[in-house]
Amino acid sequence: MKFFPIAFLSAVLCLSPLTASALDVSAAKGYAQGIITYEKDINDISPNESLLSGKIADNAAEDSSDWLAIGAVRYGLENDTYSYYLSWKKNINDKYTHDGGLHRMKATEWHRAVLTCLCLGADPSDLSGIDLLEDGIFSRGDASPLDAQGLNGLVWGLIALDSCDWKVPDDAEVDRLGIIREIINSQNEDGGFSMESGAGRSDPDLTAMVLQSLAPYRECSEVRQVITAALDYLNDEKDDFSTCETYAQVICGLCCLGIDPDNDERFSGLTEELVSYANDDGGFAHEKDGESSEIASAQALIALCSIDRLRGGERSIYDMNIGAPAEMTAQSLVSAANAKEVNTKSPVTDGLPSPIKHESVRFKRLLIASLTSGITVAVVIGVILRRKRS
Repeated sequence: MKFFPIAFLSAVLCLSPLTASALDVSAAKGYAQGIITYEKDINDISPNESLLSGKIADNAAEDSSDWLAIGAVRYGLENDTYSYYLSWKKNINDKYTHDGGLHRMKATEWHRAVLTCLCLGADPSDLSGIDLLEDGIFSRGDASPLDAQGLNGLVWGLIALDSCDWKVPDDAEVDRLGIIREIINSQNEDGGFSMESGAGRSDPDLTAMVLQSLAPYRECSEVRQVITAALDYLNDEKDDFSTCETYAQVICGLCCLGIDPDNDERFSGLTEELVSYANDDGGFAHEKDGESSEIASAQALIALCSIDRLRGGERSIYDMNIGAPAEMTAQSLVSAANAKEVNTKSPVTDGLPSPIKHESVRFKRLLIASLTSGITVAVVIGVILRRKRS
């Protein structure tokens, strides 16, 4: 098992050669599968078991596990989510029971939970009586408003709101248009964004996240100029990117905007830089030549998934609405924001993960493993018999 990732990545590179600055779909998926292998290996999960089981499921509702789940499910690399869902729901309930919620100041804990919940087929507006949208966005209270942790809370609050075009209640403490305008007004003079407006130099990671949040409004005149300036900032700063997570966030931001980095001369080479953080074990390192990191690997998976979804004509990674992506048309920001006021209940819950589905997926995995083993044995026997004949 320890030697598998090295051979696997070598095969990926041989079968799917990269150009000087491009990453094709098959190579991207190969790196993504390498991440899955790495995560299973370090978490003692059998190759035939679901990635979202064992230790990873035990840590459901935590940072790296949830991002890994979002990336794997949205990529289509994992659909056996039963164990993870049970653990995730229990851990959410435990936090509410013991702490009164997920985190008093960090609204982003709720926002990540909204995205994870949707990926698992559940409704974040009614998780056995818990309303993650209400507690994480609509009614944060004066003690812990949406921007209590800085611009991050506004950005991910908007991403969570638009994940299924959630309707903001009339009595909510915030509204969609207000969040968008507050984000826009936080832009620094250099075109980038920072946690606190005007507080020092802009941050490329946060700037990329802002692009992810504003992507649905990119054809609005008020937003178009903001996005253009942010892209110019990232273009100016790209030679100074120094972590896997930065490349991952920027690539995700570009893909959310409908920009393929490999087809844009400003950002060509970003995907090549991202995969340069991949190690022989399949994981991705925070810094080049460093040890593989679960956080860096999860963020790399998000970026790889974003590339795959863009090139496949699918909705972006955090847009979980039903159907093909709508064509973007020029409109006012007010009209675009109002058009997002749609759902009070999740439209994408087609049934929660079930033990039946879980066992069915496990059976298929075992069947494939058995067939693979049988073929391998047959090949070995054939080789032996040919040698005896000769």
